[in-house]
Amino acid sequence: MSTIVEKQSSISRLFSKLISNQTMQHAYVFEGFAGTGKKEMALWIAQSLFCQNFGNEQCPCGECSQCQRIQTHQHPDIIEIRPDGLSIKVAQVRELKEEFSKSGVESKRKLFIIEDIEKMTQNAANSLLKFLEEPDGETTALLLTTAKQRLLPTILSRCQIVHFPVQPLEDRINELKERGLTDSQAALTARVTHDAEKAIELAGDEPFQNLVKATWNWFKFLSKKDDQAFVYVQTDLMGTVNDRESNQLVVDLLIVLYRDLLNLTYSDSVIVAFLNHEAQLKQTAEQYSSRQIIYILEQLLEAKKKLNSNVAAQGVFEDISLQMIAG
Repeated sequence: MSTIVEKQSSISRLFSKLISNQTMQHAYVFEGFAGTGKKEMALWIAQSLFCQNFGNEQCPCGECSQCQRIQTHQHPDIIEIRPDGLSIKVAQVRELKEEFSKSGVESKRKLFIIEDIEKMTQNAANSLLKFLEEPDGETTALLLTTAKQRLLPTILSRCQIVHFPVQPLEDRINELKERGLTDSQAALTARVTHDAEKAIELAGDEPFQNLVKATWNWFKFLSKKDDQAFVYVQTDLMGTVNDRESNQLVVDLLIVLYRDLLNLTYSDSVIVAFLNHEAQLKQTAEQYSSRQIIYILEQLLEAKKKLNSNVAAQGVFEDISLQMIAG
């Protein structure tokens, strides 16, 4: 748990003070990108609230029976709920309603940790709203989300909102290298995801590596305005994508590449994502003005919106090729 204290030090200090002063509110929304430590912080707060040795240092000891049971998700007064599939299901709603009505098993205090709160059904959201409107003084809810905008305004208005900032890119890269990734693996995966575990998984994933290679080859055609960029979509690129996530990832990788080009127009000391192709990227950056790259990035963001609206990926990719060739 010490990692989360270092990663989100200002938030851990805030909650240490609130717990010490016994001024915790009844509900908090933790919002931020995946991988910013929301769940880890929720468990750290749970340990701090229940720790038998929480004292002068304002940190849970991590060793007492309370801390250990929370760490292994076995504490009866810590209720953890996450989506079952795409949403929080009716059975989970019933459990939520039932648990809200109970007091703690071992003390009066209870803590709810609800992940991906934006995926709650309407019934679940209404149950939660009832608790938020009539809170029990000894009950606290920590609601975790990567999409705060999808929460009901009535829920947001009854919670304290805590934003989890993303770690600086260099810190994320260094963390991944410390955990065994090569320089090039760390530089790329840190730009694709803010979640260290996901980054490590991607680094060893062959389909991801194939997709990265295909996107780079496509980028080489696009950056030269080569007509082969259009043909390449059908002959090679489409063979590496098979779902909505991989379609999005292709455009995300292109955005990363062109953002690096933009940064390289201002400075040579940029940490590029495709580290193995750094020299070629620097050479390519010399062929563009910053205005041209900004225009391309705008087109790529529009392409991403189309993919989000379920427009066929091949058509979107071919349209990108035509725009780049004509531009």
